[in-house]
Amino acid sequence: MGEVLIRYKVMPVGPDVDLEKVAQTFATYVPDHGRVSRYEVKPAFFGLNLLEWGVVLDDKKGGGDELEEKLKGTDGVQSIEIIEMGLL
Repeated sequence: MGEVLIRYKVMPVGPDVDLEKVAQTFATYVPDHGRVSRYEVKPAFFGLNLLEWGVVLDDKKGGGDELEEKLKGTDGVQSIEIIEMGLL
């Protein structure tokens, strides 16, 4: 079929979490049939920033569920939310 873009909103456990480092860690989780689309650190509220992180995966090979579980288990991550998912 094609490729799927998945964008996540990542909330850290606190304002002292290095979101650049979290994004680099996330990149190591991407399967061989995928690639990091982009990431951006954005202000959230009360001095806390969030990370918007996107990945492109081959929809025939899947892997999104496994990837999401790894993202959720990363040190410094409080929550993960899918904000966009669609075919490219």
